[in-house]
Amino acid sequence: ERTSPQSFLKKPHADAHIGKVFGVVSGKGGTGKSTVCAGLAYALARLGKRILLIDGDAGLRSLDLMLGVGGNTVYDMADVFAGRCEPVKAIYASPVSQNVFVMPAPLALDQLCSPQQLHRLAKGLSRYFDVVIVDCPAGVGRGFETAIAAAPEALVVCTPDMVCARDARLLSDILAERSIPARLIINRLRPRKIMDGSMPDIDRIIDESALQLMGVIPEDETVAVANANGRPLPLYCNAALCFSNIARRFVGESVPLAPLEKM
Repeated sequence: ERTSPQSFLKKPHADAHIGKVFGVVSGKGGTGKSTVCAGLAYALARLGKRILLIDGDAGLRSLDLMLGVGGNTVYDMADVFAGRCEPVKAIYASPVSQNVFVMPAPLALDQLCSPQQLHRLAKGLSRYFDVVIVDCPAGVGRGFETAIAAAPEALVVCTPDMVCARDARLLSDILAERSIPARLIINRLRPRKIMDGSMPDIDRIIDESALQLMGVIPEDETVAVANANGRPLPLYCNAALCFSNIARRFVGESVPLAPLEKM
């Protein structure tokens, strides 16, 4: 039997154990930022962590579908701040993964809350979960400003091209100005293209972004199939292994990067 979010909200962590809150950001759309959020949540849950995903992408939400919640949602973040429901009513347990929960984003951008409201919400919910992941909108507009206000740490998602790496550098500078520690995830990597010289290698992307590398996710069609069906990645696929390695690094383990030819 899966645990409901209500049971977590009745049993908060002791004050000494506050869950980690971090935002997942990208300088441009199409990097697979929400895919990274979902994949990392599944991987952390397999390590025994209780995960809440807050979808901060008002008007363009997708995490509810990726986590198998889909049409079962009644309330979302906008309802919480409008006073139509308590936060627990807008949190949904994934039916396909133990200990993964999601709060959907508002359906329209004009329903977006203030940065201060989202900060208080994420901080309060961190008492009931081991990790709170805030999926921030791409770019540096109003949605980004609101979502990143809730996150004292960040992961920057970048694809292996110099345009995206340059955008990641812009985000790196913005986050540094606000004293928000950030690390890099390179998503949709094509090892063969790097090895034959037709795409920039990992070191060039790291140098351009000016961020420390957290992990690499290879291009894998299994990811698109899993997202389309609201299912976790099969454990045998390369992307699932890489997400597992990132999750282990996230909790403090020392896990080396796999050689490109084995991705």
